[in-house]
Amino acid sequence: MRAKLINPKHYYNEFKQLSQFVINPVYNANHTLTLSQKIEGTWTMFVVKMILAIIVGVSIGIFYDADNKTTISMAERFSPLALFFVSVIALPLLEEIESRLSLKFKPIFLALTLSAIGYVIASKTMYDAKLSDIHNHFLERITIVIALLLVTYPLFSIPRVKKALELFWEKKFRWIFYFFCFGFAWMHIFNYELTLEHLLLMPIITLDKLVSAMCYGYTRMNYGFIYSLAIHMVNNSIGFIVKMLSGAD
Repeated sequence: MRAKLINPKHYYNEFKQLSQFVINPVYNANHTLTLSQKIEGTWTMFVVKMILAIIVGVSIGIFYDADNKTTISMAERFSPLALFFVSVIALPLLEEIESRLSLKFKPIFLALTLSAIGYVIASKTMYDAKLSDIHNHFLERITIVIALLLVTYPLFSIPRVKKALELFWEKKFRWIFYFFCFGFAWMHIFNYELTLEHLLLMPIITLDKLVSAMCYGYTRMNYGFIYSLAIHMVNNSIGFIVKMLSGAD
């Protein structure tokens, strides 16, 4: 394994598998691998994801550089320890539940996903609150999450409904995958000032998030939810470290 992990061809093969999956997403809810295979695959995907992120990020930066107001705001609102918890643990977990957990269908997965989406929508539209803001109607937003969960989970667990949703996931997985990928990417436009220019350039500004979503989605389907969450958390931890080092200068 060690020799394989230092062989560029190994990472190129993973990139080809990622490309094939993105072009033709295939639903395989019973994909089984050993623990070592999952860890090796996740590490390989992390390296591929980082290379793609650098290429896409630099390419976007050459043509357009928009200020991420959310990153600036969080750095001002939180202590380093709190910022680490929010940016490296809490937000990746929320986003993975929202955008990747339900790529494989189970009633509880879909209920949790819709509850997470409900939290985001309630925060942004009903209370004009940041996702990480625990002081602005946080109890009300959490109540909405719990209410959605209590309603949707029993509904999706009804045998007839569950069977219909399972068939829908199998037949329409391509569009489900794309929906969650583009949804994840485009919701990040709220990290920027909502000007007409930013809205028109949204596909470009959020392109790096779209690439991330496809990498995380591929990881979730092939290796499992915990592994896509792990890549997401490690990715955010790198951003956190860079932010701390730049702030110390």
